[in-house]
Amino acid sequence: MSKVIIACQTISDELNLAMRATGCSYPVIRMASDYHMDPNLLRAKLQEEIDKLTDFQDVLLAYGCCGNGLVGLKASTAGLIIPRTEDCISMVLSRPGEKFERLKRTYFLTRGWLQGSKSIAAEYEHACERYGEARARKLFKFMLKNYNYLMVIDTGAYPLADCLSKAEELAGNTGLEVVVSKGSVWLLQKLLTGPYDEDFSVIPRGGTVNSSHFGMAGAAPAHQAI
Repeated sequence: MSKVIIACQTISDELNLAMRATGCSYPVIRMASDYHMDPNLLRAKLQEEIDKLTDFQDVLLAYGCCGNGLVGLKASTAGLIIPRTEDCISMVLSRPGEKFERLKRTYFLTRGWLQGSKSIAAEYEHACERYGEARARKLFKFMLKNYNYLMVIDTGAYPLADCLSKAEELAGNTGLEVVVSKGSVWLLQKLLTGPYDEDFSVIPRGGTVNSSHFGMAGAAPAHQAI
């Protein structure tokens, strides 16, 4: 088989939708979202998986730069094809042919981002268990003091109500305002089918990923670990 996909668990809904829409049947290796908390660990785990893939021509990486987590990856066993995007937020909010501008003071959510063991929802529940609800609220309001909004991204890959109800609960506990924005899986669909034009970087076997492969002179860590 010529291609295999490595994807973050946080975008499983979106990748499944893209695969259904394109009829793609490539095998998928799904990586735990917790690795995003440490870019060095994310890089190490991705490299470990890539090094195992000796029977494929190309590895499709359903990731962005992800806080430099992909910078330094080596195409040890196959070519790597990577979207030229900062992270999964820009991956599902960007529009074809348009420059993506991230909204400021906004914390972004999808169902997948809420389901991780290190998600904001899981961390809030853990804080309530450890400190009590009153102290947890105070702590999270301080932690999120630079944010005004919780944005639920409606990617069309899951029932919006699944995410919206949890977001409204979080907003009530953190003092943020819930907003909804329409997302898309167009870039994931294009990752599956090509063409691999200016929206992607293609690293041939033996090459190494660097920050310029994401259109950045020096990629900086993302504000939100996604």
